[in-house]
Formats: sequence, structure tokens, C-alpha cells
Amino acid sequence: MKKLLATALALLLTLSIVSAMAGGLTFTTKYFTMELPEGWDIDTSDLESESEENLEALGFFGQAEGKGLVAEAYLVYYEDLKDMKLWDADEDMLKEYAELILEDFEDENPEYLGFEKAGSVPFILVKAADEDGEYLYADTITNGYAVVFYVSAVDADGETILPMTDAYIEQFKTILSTFKPAA
Repeated sequence: MKKLLATALALLLTLSIVSAMAGGLTFTTKYFTMELPEGWDIDTSDLESESEENLEALGFFGQAEGKGLVAEAYLVYYEDLKDMKLWDADEDMLKEYAELILEDFEDENPEYLGFEKAGSVPFILVKAADEDGEYLYADTITNGYAVVFYVSAVDADGETILPMTDAYIEQFKTILSTFKPAA
């Protein structure tokens, strides 16, 4: 699956943006919520045009003023993984899933960063690079439905992809830790 970073950047920079209020902002979808830092932007407009079969665009979020992290969120259905559920997986299942993901990204020089927990929900983290530059991939899956994040760091021009540094990775991990499934 290719990143849709250019679309995300265009949407974040040109469509109506909801600005953060004091104390941060909640990124809300029908599947989960996440808390974003103060001053970040969210764009959930025009999601229909970003969705396709087995892929539902959930929105874009990123640091205001262009420079910093930008992220795309999707719900993806994988028929061949309909029995996979990471939320109560043992170490062997997590290892098997990590191998599947790394194989999927083998053309993009993947670096496995491990699993991060958001409450009881484990997310795999992989740093990879494509023709546009480095990005961070995170997902969790249950019954074939994966919540997926593609995260990049951009320069102030909103187009230049910056290296995915440890500081950017830690910043996203902090945001990811606020992930809460919808009730």
C-alpha cells in the first residue's frame, strides 16, 4: 500500500483545518480517539475520496505551521488476516505479525522498532523509506481490521520530507499512547 503523503499534506495545508484549543486536541474517529498536542491541526474533510475497497481514510493530523510530524490514519481490512488479533496476542503471535509486516515492507528498507502499547492495545512500529523519504508505520489489528498510521516529518515548506529522527519517533509514541478504542 502506497503512502498518500502528498494528499495528506495538501489537505492539511489547504483545506479547512480545525485548530487546537488550549490543552490539546482530540482526534476522533468512529473507531478510536487520540490526544494531540496543543497547536496541532486535524483534517477529516473529504475522506470519501481517500477511501477505497478495504481501505477507509480516517483523517490526517499534524503540527501546525508546516514543520514537524504529519500523519495519515486508515482502517484497512485484510481478509487473509481475519483471525489475527493482536490485542490479546502472545509473544509468538506478535513475532509472527512483525515478520509479516517486515516482509510487506522489504522493498522500503524496514527497521523494526518493536511494539508500543496504548493501554492494552499493541502497535507495531516500523521505520521505512520510499522514494519520498523516511516515514514511520504503525498499526494494530483485530479480526482482520487494522488501524494504520503513516507518519512523516516535513520541513516548513510542507513538502520536503525530513529524516525520521529518534525525537520524532518518541513524539509519535507519546501521541500513540493516548489511543483509546471507541466504546
